[in-house]
Amino acid sequence: MKEKTIFPREEKSEVLFDKILNDPWAYNKLFQTFCNNLFCNDDSEAILSPLQFTEALFNCYSNKDLSAFLMAITQNTMFDLLRNSFLIPYRFNADGKQNPIIMTDDKGMLLPEFADSVHEKDYQHFYNIYKNLDNNKNMFLAEAYRYSHTYGDDPSVVEQQVLERSTGILLIRELPDTVRMKETEAEAYSAVWDLMLELEKNLPMAYIFYGQDSFVEHNEHFDELGIFLPNSIFLRNLEHHVKKAEAIIYAKD
Repeated sequence: MKEKTIFPREEKSEVLFDKILNDPWAYNKLFQTFCNNLFCNDDSEAILSPLQFTEALFNCYSNKDLSAFLMAITQNTMFDLLRNSFLIPYRFNADGKQNPIIMTDDKGMLLPEFADSVHEKDYQHFYNIYKNLDNNKNMFLAEAYRYSHTYGDDPSVVEQQVLERSTGILLIRELPDTVRMKETEAEAYSAVWDLMLELEKNLPMAYIFYGQDSFVEHNEHFDELGIFLPNSIFLRNLEHHVKKAEAIIYAKD
C-alpha cells in the first residue's frame, strides 16, 4: 500500500460542501453522477477486480485519501464528480489545455485560423444571434469540452480524459477579484456557486467556466465566469437561451 496521499486535498472546501448539502437538487445531481460512473454499473466501462477494489478501499482508510478511492471505483476524483454533476465550474484552460477555444473576435467575426474548420451554417447561426442582441459584448463562437482526470503510477503525471466536445456560444463575464481576499479555489467556487446553480437550473447542461484572477483590464485583475451553451442542447431557441443566461448574470451584479 502507498503511504502517502496521492491526490492533494482542497483547502477549506467545507463551505462549498455545506452549500451542496443544503440544496436537494444539488446533492441529487451528485448522487446520480456517482451512480452512473460506478464501476459496477452495467453502463460503466471501468473494470475493477475484487482485489483491486479491496486494496483501494484499505488504501483510502489508511491514507485518508478519498479521491484515490473514488478514482478506483468511478474513474473520477472528488472534484471531477462535482464538475461533471455541473455543481462547480471547470477552470479556464485547466491543466495547460486550451478550453474553451474561442473562434471569433470581439466583433463577432470568425478568426482566420478557424475558417476551414467551422461549418458555415454554425457560424451564420451564431452571427445572426450576435448582431441582433442589444448587448453582445464578450460573446463568442467557441468549442469546449467536459473532462475528468486520469493518473498513472506516477501521481504527478495528470492527463485529461475528454468526455464530451461541443461547439456553441460562450458568454464571458468579469467578476470581482477574490485573490485579494486570499480565497482558495474551493472558496472561489463557493463565491459564485449561487449564480452557477441558478444558471444550471434554468439552462441544464450548460458548461460553466471560472478563472480566478484571470482577466486583466486597465492593469486590474478580475475573476472571470464563462457560460458555454452547446449547440447540441441549446441550438433550438438559442437566442432565447442567451438572453436568459444574460438576465441571470446581470441580475446577480
